[in-house]
Amino acid sequence: MTLQPWEKLGDETLARHLVFHVRRSRQRSPRTGVEIPFFLIDTANWVNILPITTDGEIVFVRQWRQGSERISLELPGGLIDPGEHDPLQAARRELREETGHEGKDWVALGSCNPNPAIMSNRCHTYLATGCRPVGDLQQDLGEDLEVVKVPEAELDQLLRDGGVDHAIVLATIALWRAHTAE
Repeated sequence: MTLQPWEKLGDETLARHLVFHVRRSRQRSPRTGVEIPFFLIDTANWVNILPITTDGEIVFVRQWRQGSERISLELPGGLIDPGEHDPLQAARRELREETGHEGKDWVALGSCNPNPAIMSNRCHTYLATGCRPVGDLQQDLGEDLEVVKVPEAELDQLLRDGGVDHAIVLATIALWRAHTAE
């Protein structure tokens, strides 16, 4: 059997929030003919940055995450703002705001769907090298960030120890490793 797309029968917006919308999408299975409702999250596309300083350190941010109810070690990133049509523009802004750093050289590593089962957006990933501090953090009202620099040589141990467990961060590191293996 060859998989087929499901027939979309209709969408209904259930909730609108600042950074996402929730909708119910009625779809029909091509295999069974059964109509099934799915609850989906629509949000703007995201960016994630793997910043490396001139000293070979990876710039992370530590922050409280409400979903996991714990402090999380992550790479800088965030939503592409309205009016930002180039994800690289958003990546440069997010790096500056969340870490106080700017990158000298930028490489697009690729993009991924954060959770294709329930989310419609994409996350664009970038490598920024030659990063250096240029000023204070410019945190959003809902952010409390701490900049943490990890020597590149210590990254694998940090990952093995579970020091990073944010799936999008792990995907960014995987794309970076795939890019550098070329």
